[in-house]
Amino acid sequence: MLARYFESHGFATVFITNMPYWAEKIGVPRTFAVEHPFGQPLGKPGDRQRQRQVLSQALSMLEQAEQAGQIWQDETPWEEDIEETIRQWQPLQPSPIIRYLQPRIRHLIRQKGQFRV
Repeated sequence: MLARYFESHGFATVFITNMPYWAEKIGVPRTFAVEHPFGQPLGKPGDRQRQRQVLSQALSMLEQAEQAGQIWQDETPWEEDIEETIRQWQPLQPSPIIRYLQPRIRHLIRQKGQFRV
């Protein structure tokens, strides 16, 4: 992971994501979790105020984090219904890679406990 590389060379990093579970599993040094749809980790396109807010909070975390592996949660809710936003974001047809992976992912989910990261 790129963050680990930078960290090993003396650069502190913070990972902004809407998937903090996976960030924790792969061992990201610092994670700032946002409740945003995929593709919009800083906020909506053109929403400079929100984008600056997210970046400011992430930089504050970078300054204040006391140990590796910390996850900070953004408390600002998405302005619209998040479920509806996610539905609108989804394409009508899955991409070829998703179409290929869907049955495999379903199979792994059915085999609870056997899925390892």
